[in-house]
Amino acid sequence: MQQDTIEKAPAATTPATGALRIAVSSRDGTKIDRHFGQSDEFLVFDVGAGGPVLIERRDVASHAQGDQDARDTICRMLSDCSILLVAKIGVAPQEKLAGAGIEASDLHVGKAVDAALAEAYAAKMLAAKTAAGPCAAIDSTNFRLAHAMLRVNDIDRSLDFYTRLLGMRLLERRDHKKNQFSQAYLGYGEGFGQMALELVFNWAREEPYVKGDAFGHIAIEVRGISALCDRLAAAGVPMPRPPRGQRHGENIVAFIEDPDGHHIELVQQASVQ
Repeated sequence: MQQDTIEKAPAATTPATGALRIAVSSRDGTKIDRHFGQSDEFLVFDVGAGGPVLIERRDVASHAQGDQDARDTICRMLSDCSILLVAKIGVAPQEKLAGAGIEASDLHVGKAVDAALAEAYAAKMLAAKTAAGPCAAIDSTNFRLAHAMLRVNDIDRSLDFYTRLLGMRLLERRDHKKNQFSQAYLGYGEGFGQMALELVFNWAREEPYVKGDAFGHIAIEVRGISALCDRLAAAGVPMPRPPRGQRHGENIVAFIEDPDGHHIELVQQASVQ
């Protein structure tokens, strides 16, 4: 996409109706080829069914306030954008942007800007359409739960989250009246052939659990991670780390949160789609 052929609209504070506002980091405006850490300016587009419209260029220097950290400046200057496309981004800045409501992705690295914008827009529209209509079953054939056990505050809410939104199967549920707790096992597949997730609900507990320092996350191997994360985001699932390539290795990882705020790592192996 050549810059002299892009239609430029007047600067605006909100995206056009039905459009997504997406920022990109590019050396010359043709490819997604600049790392976040090297980005000193961004192109901002409104992307709709008719294609992308360039809104403006925004540079970090002119938006800086005093000795404000550059990441804070970028979060503020791109606060009206829902997506940021870059060639590479680290965990810390990606999580900081996610906290500001900006999904930063490096999954379009090397692609032409117009193609990347079209793909990002189409994926979000499909996810929104799916969320608004009947929810198709998740194809969890090739998902694999690696670990572990969690204590939860609402067993039914947690069961709904893991089965409806992540495609797990309820393998077994027991209510222990003597000891006043419920226990449920979930997993992928027909039985306990794979390691399962154990949920424990203590009936007498009223206050939320404090997340212990020893707890890390649940890891789930998935396929179609981008489409899955778009669907989860459309369903309102918190996503502190959108899908990104691993710094060491070629797997794609994302982190989401369950209803109790526990982190779940979604991992797509480099050899699968």
